[in-house]
Amino acid sequence: MSTPAESSFWAAPRQLGRSAVRVSPLGLAALSVRLGAPRGPGLAPSEVERAFHELGINTFLVTPEMRSLAQGVRLLVRSGHRQEITIISMASIPTGWTVRRAWEHGATALGVDYLDAFLLGWVQARWYVTGRTWPAMQALKEAGKVRALGFSCHHRPLAVELGRELGVDVLMIRYNAAHRGAEQEIFATLGDNRPGIISYTATRWGNLLSPLVDRGFAQGLPAADCYRFALSHPAVDVALCAAHSWAELCQDVAGVSAGPLSEARQKEVRAFGDAVHAAARGGNRWMFRQG
Repeated sequence: MSTPAESSFWAAPRQLGRSAVRVSPLGLAALSVRLGAPRGPGLAPSEVERAFHELGINTFLVTPEMRSLAQGVRLLVRSGHRQEITIISMASIPTGWTVRRAWEHGATALGVDYLDAFLLGWVQARWYVTGRTWPAMQALKEAGKVRALGFSCHHRPLAVELGRELGVDVLMIRYNAAHRGAEQEIFATLGDNRPGIISYTATRWGNLLSPLVDRGFAQGLPAADCYRFALSHPAVDVALCAAHSWAELCQDVAGVSAGPLSEARQKEVRAFGDAVHAAARGGNRWMFRQG
């Protein structure tokens, strides 16, 4: 298997949509929801630094609450790598004054004076961006405090509608083998004139990693195949990864370095994703109202 340095799929610079922001195929995040799957200890700050130096990961979705990840990013900034890394953060409460406060809190915690992308988190309805909220986001960009603006959203038609209306630079959406509705409702709908796409929940909060013996699947998917699946779609610029150990992260990067999944493997992954989606019907689907 090729190393990250040898893989053109990994090493080639990726533009985040139409923005000037450059991203690595995998972006590091934290605080993933795993719905009962085992939770590891997470990456230490020094391992976040190693991810940049040894694995070529330059993209970090980080908030001050992600303490270990934030400390690692701050170490990279302090050692002179600010221009080489892409920092994405978000505001979680949709009001104008909290947007500015979230930016200040994040920038201070990371030791930076600008963020590469700033998102409004988990937009669930139009009112999330009304009033002073989106103007406060735009004011940050106009002041040079962020380079790209966007939001995260589970509701795909709403994401497309608001994305077009607001002229966002970035959309952060759920996309994995079990939840593929974005392929038609977002990727195909937006076409080539799309914003940057950040994909998250590649493992469906760990569910795609577990076997479904009663449905004929003795093994779950390797995490690397989950990320490769998301990145195999040409609309996806970066897939978020919340590895829980250094060894796990190395496996993920090595897998992604192999490039897009083959057509045969794509069919296998999609079949397993369909089984995972079907198994969830009637269960706890508080975050999974769409297919």
